[in-house]
Amino acid sequence: MEMVRPAAIEVALAVEDEIAGRIEQAKSMRLKQLERARYEAELARRRYMNVDPANRMVADTLEADWNDRLRRLDALQQEHDRLRQSDQKLLGDEARTRIRALSDDFANIWNDSRVESVERKRILGLLIEDVTLVKSERISIHVRFRGGRTTSLEVDKPKPMALVRKTQPAVVSVIDELLETCTDQEVATRLNELGHTNWQHQAFTARKVALVRTTYRLPSRFERLRSRGLLTGAELAAQLEVSQTTVHQWGRQGLLRRQIYGHDHRCLYEPLGDVVLVRGTGGRKATQPTFITGQATGQGAM
Repeated sequence: MEMVRPAAIEVALAVEDEIAGRIEQAKSMRLKQLERARYEAELARRRYMNVDPANRMVADTLEADWNDRLRRLDALQQEHDRLRQSDQKLLGDEARTRIRALSDDFANIWNDSRVESVERKRILGLLIEDVTLVKSERISIHVRFRGGRTTSLEVDKPKPMALVRKTQPAVVSVIDELLETCTDQEVATRLNELGHTNWQHQAFTARKVALVRTTYRLPSRFERLRSRGLLTGAELAAQLEVSQTTVHQWGRQGLLRRQIYGHDHRCLYEPLGDVVLVRGTGGRKATQPTFITGQATGQGAM
């Protein structure tokens, strides 16, 4: 924005020159098409005039071809006349006035959301003569504008994609800490509450947390609980000599202490130690099973 002001007149003139050059190129192409169409129409006319009138089938075919060439020539001529009038309006005094006004309102044009990227690139092509890049520890950029003015600046090298996609160490540390007490989904929820995002600036999900956990080899919630000695439903069922369904039911009722490690209420159970199971009774005076500390009898659970 700062550099365009002294070069505003040159930019406006360059815009006009480019438009005029493109109009001339389009006009030249249209004239070549017209010339080719006239030649083909004349060739078709000669074929028709030279045919034997007695051979009506060939004469009809050549006449139809001649008429088709004439129609195509007429369509091209009409299109050429229409575009020529449009080009004259484009390079008229009113159009030139609008083009020169662009240099005074360049900032608004450049920042307009309706201007597409390809148009901004064309604007840069009109502003800048050439750019030289010198790569060292940083990248030096030397820009030469049309009209001779130059400027230089330095930027950092682009980071490798492996570093761009790398999760911030602070976020990895938070995930590792949260996994001590939370599932992947709970970790994602907590990260979003803290304002953390992934490398694409997207909110965390359970799947994204699992990906980070796998990439950085963080123990999962399940592995952490197992390392503390927690048991699966099958292991605890075998210890108590009951079914897994009974173990899960007791867990939901709060008779067994459990820790959730995944979705669908997947859980592990805290070990009971040296306890004896006293089964409950049904009927009117139903009682819940209880666990008492003591040595197991030779007959197993009571």
